Amino acid sequence: MNHFGSRFFCTIVSLFLISCENEAFLINLDDAPLQSQVASTTSFQFKTYQVPPTLGGLHSIYAGRNEQFDASRTLLEFESHTILNWANFEIDSGYFQLTLDSTFSGNIPEISTITMGYFRRDSNYVELGSNYTNVDWISDDYPRLSSKFSSDTTGLMHLRFPIDSALVKTLGDTAEGSWLYLLELPEESDFILKFYSSDSPIHGPILRTFMHKATDDSDTSATVVDSTRVFNGQSDVTLFIPPNLENSLFDSNYSYIGVAAGLVTVVKADLTSMNIPKKASVGRAKLILTMDEAHSSAGALDSLFIQAYAMEDTITNWSWGEELNEDIYDHHTASIAKSSSAAPIGSILKLDVTDLLQSLISEREVEDKTIVNLGFKLKMINSGSIFDYAAIRSDSSALGQPLLEIYYEIP
Repeated sequence: MNHFGSRFFCTIVSLFLISCENEAFLINLDDAPLQSQVASTTSFQFKTYQVPPTLGGLHSIYAGRNEQFDASRTLLEFESHTILNWANFEIDSGYFQLTLDSTFSGNIPEISTITMGYFRRDSNYVELGSNYTNVDWISDDYPRLSSKFSSDTTGLMHLRFPIDSALVKTLGDTAEGSWLYLLELPEESDFILKFYSSDSPIHGPILRTFMHKATDDSDTSATVVDSTRVFNGQSDVTLFIPPNLENSLFDSNYSYIGVAAGLVTVVKADLTSMNIPKKASVGRAKLILTMDEAHSSAGALDSLFIQAYAMEDTITNWSWGEELNEDIYDHHTASIAKSSSAAPIGSILKLDVTDLLQSLISEREVEDKTIVNLGFKLKMINSGSIFDYAAIRSDSSALGQPLLEIYYEIP
């Protein structure tokens, strides 16, 4: 009986304590409710600059010229074909082959004027590097192969560079270094072709060689054994030369972003004027920009996917149209704070920059009551064509002015 009374008393006390704790927890919530707030600004600074485009890793090789871009030279590297010099076969002939992308819809010249030069590989050749800088090491004095277009039974169109047995053996000799190949189009070209690249999972560049088994001339009963050997493209890089920002194509009243054009835009909103409290937690932030279709160059604006990155340092030079040999603002980009990519709907681009704003707010000094006034870097990460570029309205007029909206909570 005494044990039962003790257990009953302990149970009552425990329930009372739990009740008190729950009541206290509820009172604390009531004492410190979260307050949802919204702040916005249309006050911005914009800076567009241009850097050499870096285009390695593409699934396509673009070859040619148009009014805006020069893509008339592409360097290629193939798997080692040293085996051709010691295989127990006689070399007959061969050819290099590039295959037109099946999505290419442009005109194909009836007679090919495209050539392929070959020379020893230089240590300056580094794929994924800047695409048209540091190319002085390429000499003009090297042999060139002619080409012709040829279709196969599947409907694919190929560009082939025939080579004879002597040249196949020469290219198999790597005692003085491996070989580089340079795809070239003449200056008068007015078209751009699209081939599968060495990074493509299908139909990449190849070197195909034809051979036969060496036999004893005295053995008339011997059967000739034919063989082929295929060497795949290992890397390629097109030496893109984009139009510079002084070109009449571009208007300094707009900001631009583009891949092959090497165009990047940095944006800074006036965060200080938004008076976001120091204890704020950003629930959502949207950067809203208006694209100008007339000053853009794209098949469709909704095919342009754009991403924003947080800047880790203040930019002091906001002059429009800097042409740089390298992106001097690249080290300012925070690697972990970036938006998801988005494409315009109609002409309106909305980027979720929540993580970026939280990153910027976190940069405030402990004793400072204002937000460090940093910005975003805008880059195009995907598009219908790498030659596409977008024009962003960056004026303060009511129609199409930029907008930053921040939804935040404070205790």
